[in-house]
Amino acid sequence: MRNPLKKGSALVGTIWLLAVLSILIASYVVDAHLQTRINIYLRERVVVDHLTDAGLAIAEVIITDFQNASEVTSDSDLEEMLENDRWYEQKLALKSQGGKEVSTGAVPVDALNPDGGTVTVTIRPIESKFNLNNLYAGGDPNFGDLWMNILAVSGIPKDYWDGIVNGWCDWRDTDGNKTGDDGAESDFYAGAYQDFIDGRDVERNKNYKPKARDGEIVDIEELKAIKGFNEYEEKPINSNAIVNGGVLNPDEDEEDQIVITNGLSAFFSLYGSGKINVNAVKDPIVLAVIPGIFQGNPDDERPDDVEEAMAIAQSIIELRDAAPPDGKNPLITVEDDEHDSGVYKDFANLQERLQSVGLDIQNEASTYITFQTEKFFEVTIIGKSFGIVHKIVATALVTDGKVRYLRWQEDP
Repeated sequence: MRNPLKKGSALVGTIWLLAVLSILIASYVVDAHLQTRINIYLRERVVVDHLTDAGLAIAEVIITDFQNASEVTSDSDLEEMLENDRWYEQKLALKSQGGKEVSTGAVPVDALNPDGGTVTVTIRPIESKFNLNNLYAGGDPNFGDLWMNILAVSGIPKDYWDGIVNGWCDWRDTDGNKTGDDGAESDFYAGAYQDFIDGRDVERNKNYKPKARDGEIVDIEELKAIKGFNEYEEKPINSNAIVNGGVLNPDEDEEDQIVITNGLSAFFSLYGSGKINVNAVKDPIVLAVIPGIFQGNPDDERPDDVEEAMAIAQSIIELRDAAPPDGKNPLITVEDDEHDSGVYKDFANLQERLQSVGLDIQNEASTYITFQTEKFFEVTIIGKSFGIVHKIVATALVTDGKVRYLRWQEDP
């Protein structure tokens, strides 16, 4: 007679063996499924990367050749140009509209397979803010006037101005000499940084670096590491409020808090010619600080001066962006003595159009203004395919028909 216990043990063992095999098979299935999905993603990611590569090539074709785009006087002329050059419209817009942002829209790279993905290229001339790296004694000789106007329009209290400007100048220059009573060279930063490392006065010194930059900065956020942005009369202040806006002294009682409406980042770029392209600028506060548009004295702290400058700046943008008469295509040149709209041709044209609405700017402003796209661009490329998006944002410098990238960010 067979032992029933042995028979039962065999059955249990078989069940356990089947369970283990089932788990192993299930894990293999899951692994295979995951591996398949990974392979699909990698394949689709390669497709999207090819799309952004194509977008980069499109951008370079536009920004290296737009100055050669000639005026057109009719729809038929424009159609003829487009037959010979797919990107002629973008080139002409970049040239004839004085520096406004242009875009290709979502373009299917493979015309025979429109579902295979698209790429969008957007090009924005950079001369729509002041080049911060140029605003010190070794750069723009008029840097002091611009700084005072910028600080007045920003809403930062006058008591903080000397610390901000002197601190920045010492951070940026290379002479090693302290500027004014509020400046700070590397000896100050070394001590403050050591205090932070040692655990002494951590709150005051948490943003300081071991030494001054003594050269160009590559990120606006670096301003937060400068003495005048970080403290006032040896007390910590909110450096982020000065750079990006916000409450300057959040630790004070609410009624004593100072709110900065326009952080300094609204006025500054880190590249550019040092002039403002009046046809490209979007924010009126950038125009409002230009000497000759800002016609008061910042030291007087007259709110009316800021309001008057803002009114002129806003009118400059409104007159520029007014719709063309009778729905005229802004890319088509038409001589029309009755209408003067669209981009400004030169300083005389700017003055004339402002005077037509009862406003005026001083000739001094011409020193700070340009009317044409120059050589610095922000290029944004977005490739989309199979639900995957790849974005590139780059700062490009065009010289002698060649492109050099000064800054590059992927999927920022």
